[in-house]
Amino acid sequence: MTTEHVRAVDVTYCEGWDPQVRAAVAPMSEPAARDRDASGERYAVLLSVQGKPKALFQIHWGHRHLGLFLFDECGRRNRELEYRQLEPGRLHLMRYQEWRHASDADPEHPERGWSFTMTIDPDGRAGRELHELDGSSHTWANVPVEHRTVAKAEFGAWTAYVDAQMLGLSGPITLVPPQNPVYGPASGTAPAWSAPLPLRPLHLEALFTSGSRLASGDGRVALITEPAHAGSLHLPTGSLIAADPFFLDDARSFTATVPPGDYAVLIASMRWEGTDCEGETPAVMVRILDKPTVSWELALLPGQDVRLLGAGQFYGFGVDAGMGCFLDASGREELERLVEEVEDEYNEMDLLSSELRAPETGTNLIAYSSGLGDGSYPVWTGRDADGEVTAFVADMLILNDADALPPTVPSTAICLPPFTPVTGDRREAPFTSPGATAEFMATQISQVADGCG
Repeated sequence: MTTEHVRAVDVTYCEGWDPQVRAAVAPMSEPAARDRDASGERYAVLLSVQGKPKALFQIHWGHRHLGLFLFDECGRRNRELEYRQLEPGRLHLMRYQEWRHASDADPEHPERGWSFTMTIDPDGRAGRELHELDGSSHTWANVPVEHRTVAKAEFGAWTAYVDAQMLGLSGPITLVPPQNPVYGPASGTAPAWSAPLPLRPLHLEALFTSGSRLASGDGRVALITEPAHAGSLHLPTGSLIAADPFFLDDARSFTATVPPGDYAVLIASMRWEGTDCEGETPAVMVRILDKPTVSWELALLPGQDVRLLGAGQFYGFGVDAGMGCFLDASGREELERLVEEVEDEYNEMDLLSSELRAPETGTNLIAYSSGLGDGSYPVWTGRDADGEVTAFVADMLILNDADALPPTVPSTAICLPPFTPVTGDRREAPFTSPGATAEFMATQISQVADGCG
C-alpha cells in the first residue's frame, strides 16, 4: 500500500505583489491579515511552492472584492478570476481573464497579443471576447450557477477558491506558513493595488465655478468661465430623463425623483488657456436646490445595479447625434414627435443649447452640445445633508481625470461608495469545485477559438 505524497504550499500574507521584481510587497503576519479581513480592509495572500508563486489573492471585503490570480512558470500572472459579493455568504464570478505569451520575455499583460475575457451577469449570461494578433471575436454564452457562484469561505480556507489542479500540482496539498518569514516592506516599490471601483466624479462643483483651473491629461489647462443659463426645465412629475434628443423612443427616467416644479439648467463653459476659442461643454446641470451638495452618486435607471460595474465603468446615456438633453418623463412621447418634425432644423444648429416645448403637456426639452460628441455619458445625482436631491449633472468626461490647479476651490462633497455593508453576512463551507470551474473556462476558450460558441 502506497501513501499519496502531500505537497506543501506556503502561505504569505502581504500588501500585494510587485510584477517587476516578482515578489510579495510588505509581508505581514497572519494575525495582522486576519484583523484586516475582519474589519474589511485590504490585504493580499500569496501561495507559493519552493519559492515559485502559484496564486495570489487580493481581498478587500469593504469593497466586496476577492480577486484571484494564477501564475505561469515564468512568474507572470496569466489568469484572473474577479469575484464580488452580492449577497450574504456568496461570491459572484464577475470576470475571468487569461493571457498567453509568445515567449518567456513577454511582459505580464502585453497590450497586443492573445487574451480571453469572459464577463458574467448574475443570471449567468456572459460575454466572451477573444483577442488575437490577427483579429478578435465577441460571442455570448451561459455560465451554470456552479461555475459562477462560490461560498465566501472562512479566513485561511484558500483551497475553497483554488485547488491543486489550478496550481499545477498533482495530489493533495496542505497550506503551511513560510519558513523564516520577514515582515515589513519588501524590495518592490509597486503601488498598492485597489479593488476595481466604478467611475467616480471629480470637480463637479468646479466645473460651474468661474475661475477654476483644471489641468487635463494632455497638458492643456482649462479655464472655467461663467456657466450659461439654458432656461427653466419643467418637471411636472419630477421624473428626469437624460438622453439624445433624436433617440427618445426607449429613454427611461432615473430612479431618483424630485418634487414637481421648474428648475434652472446651467451649461458649464470653459476655454483652453492660451487660446481665444471657447472650449467644449464639460457638463450640464439641472439645479434642484440652492443648498450645499455633500455627496454625489451615479444616477441609475430601474434595474441598474452599481455593484456590477467594473473598474472605471458607469451607466450612462448614449449620444449618437452630438447632443444630449433633459426632459420630464411625462413629455417623452410628445417631445419625440416634435423633435422628428424639426430634426432638420436641429441638425443645422450650432448653438450652445436649444429648447423645445410641447404644447399639449406643457413639458419642455432642453438640449445641449455633448462635449466631444457621440459616446456615453454619466449623470451624477447630488444630495444635501438631509439626503434631498440638490442637482443632476451630466458629465461630458472632458475633465473627469483632470488635476485641480489654484485658485480652484477643492470640493468637500464625497462620492458615495457603491457598496453598502452586507446584512446578515456569513462564511460557509465550499460547495463548488475550483478545478471544475477552471476546466469549464478552458472549454469556453476552445469553443470560441474553434468558432463553435
